[in-house]
Amino acid sequence: MIEAFPSIQLFADSYQAAAAAMGVARIGGRLHPYAVRLGFEGEQVVAVEEIISSATHGHFADVDRLLLPDVLYEGAVPPHRSGTRDALRNRADSYWQGLEESDGSLPRFAYRCDRYDNGKKITNNLTILLSPDAAMHSPASCVSATRPARPHARNRRFPVIDTELGIVVSFVLVDFHPALHAERPDCGTFYMAGLFKISDDEIRSLDEIREILPLGAPEIWA
Repeated sequence: MIEAFPSIQLFADSYQAAAAAMGVARIGGRLHPYAVRLGFEGEQVVAVEEIISSATHGHFADVDRLLLPDVLYEGAVPPHRSGTRDALRNRADSYWQGLEESDGSLPRFAYRCDRYDNGKKITNNLTILLSPDAAMHSPASCVSATRPARPHARNRRFPVIDTELGIVVSFVLVDFHPALHAERPDCGTFYMAGLFKISDDEIRSLDEIREILPLGAPEIWA
């Protein structure tokens, strides 16, 4: 049972009657990366989808970093640097498509972009050299490096799109298969919520909350 939310960032989409939040949940006295999607009919909540991650610390997780959410996501994007709902959705989806094709050129990352997994900065970070990736990544190289796992990004959904903030929140299942020549500990189906900041039709920042499920986990939401 969730005892408290020490830190949370909330985003809403009145057009789709949806909201999403990402941050930290305290369960049994321990902190966990957390994401939730809510669907509404009028003032009634009709759908709840949660990701509570068991990965709290390590090469690809640092839940403590989520206690101070990035104010970048709360800043408005000037109208001439923002985009339409369709443009923002397509740019966010290009990330999942790039991941599926292991092609880091598809998502169009901004020069200042970084990616965070369960709070951990995994791009432009020398500590990732000690991880199974044995590399210092850029956002594009993170995507391209997935080729041996033959990822399949399915059940892609975009419940929150905010053109004023340049925000897209997306939920997805990504199947990562065991590498052809090396068994990795992080293969399986990644159940992920992605928080995208988009300006100038580029991904400016990306946070992912994820939990690894058994490979081939079924789609729950249509």
